[in-house]
Amino acid sequence: MSIIHSGEVHAPSDRTFLPEPITFWMMTIHPKWFQSASADLAASEILPFFPDVYLADPQLNQLFITLQQKTDLQSQLERDINLWNLLSYLLTNYAENRLVVSPLSSARIAIKQVCDYLHAHFATDVTLDQLSELAGLSRFHLSRVFRQEIGLSLTAYQTQLRISHAKKLLVEGMAIATVASLTGFYDQSHFGWQFKRHVGVTPGNYRETTLDFLHESRGMCQFIVE
Repeated sequence: MSIIHSGEVHAPSDRTFLPEPITFWMMTIHPKWFQSASADLAASEILPFFPDVYLADPQLNQLFITLQQKTDLQSQLERDINLWNLLSYLLTNYAENRLVVSPLSSARIAIKQVCDYLHAHFATDVTLDQLSELAGLSRFHLSRVFRQEIGLSLTAYQTQLRISHAKKLLVEGMAIATVASLTGFYDQSHFGWQFKRHVGVTPGNYRETTLDFLHESRGMCQFIVE
C-alpha cells in the first residue's frame, strides 16, 4: 500500500511492463476524517504526516480491503467502524507523531445503555455517531470498550440480535423475504448468507427442521400424559 499526500506529484508505477493486468484500488480521505479520528484517539485534531510512502503491512491491507468490499451489504454501523479501524490504525502505527491510545477504563453503565438501544432498534440502520453520543464516549473508545465488556464487536452484536429475532419469525411461518426486511438485512440474499454463516443452515432449512422438531416434541408430550 502506498500513501500519497495532497499535492504530491506521483505516477501509478515506474514499471514499463507487467506480465498481466493489475488493479489499483484508490481511496481519497478528506482531512476532516483524520482530524475527527485524532480527536477520538487523543483529544487532538492534528493533521498527520506519513513519512513512509510504501507500507508492507498485511493487517493494514486487510483493514483497507474490508472497508472496500460489499459496502452495499454492510450496515451503516459496520461501515462506520471499518473506516474508524483503518484511520486509527494508520494514526497509531504510521503517523510521524504517532498517537498514543490511553488504557481502557470500565464503562459498564454506558455499554448497558448501548446494548439496550441496540435491542430496541435491532432492525434500524444505526450509526456509530448515534451510539457514541448515547454512551457519552468517543467513537473509537466505544468500539474498544464494548468489545472488552461484551466480548463481541458492535457489529457482531447487532448481527446476532437480528439473527435471533429472525429465528423467531421464521418459526412463526413468516416468508423469508419478509423476515429479511423486518430484521434489518439488505435483502433476502444478504439475510440468507448471514444466517447460514451464523447458524450453519439456510433460513428455509432452519424453519423446516425446527417446525418438525416442535411437532415431534408435542407428540411425545401428549403420549407421556396419556
